[in-house]
Amino acid sequence: MKTKLFPVALFCCFAFLMPLTTCAAAEELPILSVSGNGMVQSAPDQAAVTMGLVTRAETAGDAQQENAIKATAIRNALIEIGIEEKDIKTDEYSFKPEYSRERNERNIIVGYTASNTIRVYMRNVALVSEVIDTALANGANTVYSLDFSIRDTDALRKKALENAVKDARSKADAIAHALGKSIVGVHHVSENTGVFQPRQSNTMMMKSMDAVPESTPIDAGTLSLTADVHIDFILSR
Repeated sequence: MKTKLFPVALFCCFAFLMPLTTCAAAEELPILSVSGNGMVQSAPDQAAVTMGLVTRAETAGDAQQENAIKATAIRNALIEIGIEEKDIKTDEYSFKPEYSRERNERNIIVGYTASNTIRVYMRNVALVSEVIDTALANGANTVYSLDFSIRDTDALRKKALENAVKDARSKADAIAHALGKSIVGVHHVSENTGVFQPRQSNTMMMKSMDAVPESTPIDAGTLSLTADVHIDFILSR
């Protein structure tokens, strides 16, 4: 008889627990979904400037030689003001003939052009003005772009996230208070953090030192990073 009663007793236990599980599901705590935004700003601590050196001559040799002489002069002058040699590089180099624009002479070569694009990295943004002026004084005739950026952004990214979470919690507290409830926990969190976009100035200038002898004014300004979070807070009953 005891063996026959065991399945009956086990069934009664399950029958007793099932209503409790159903009640627990029915009495789940309410969820409050809130989004938060955070932002940080910081001054850039590095920069890169791209400059062009274009030379023209009637012969290929003269165009190439003049370009090489000026490129070397620019490099040496930049090293003298404190730019490391590894931070000066040639981005592009082109050499091409120039043809006559006269209708009946379009296949006639009238000269040659050598173009050298130099990119200079600066680990000190205070050198930007001096780098540009030095390059222009030694033969560069175009500044294509100037980019400001930040080397280490980990701490700033974390701060942006902290600000976003504080913003979300502040909103949630206000809503919960208005509903006559309180926040008792967190159900789910998701985040989306941006990246610091370099501040760029394209086609910044085309000038020679003869035309503008004074120093080039450069303002590094600040860069911004934003972070967004979505948090599901648990409210009291």
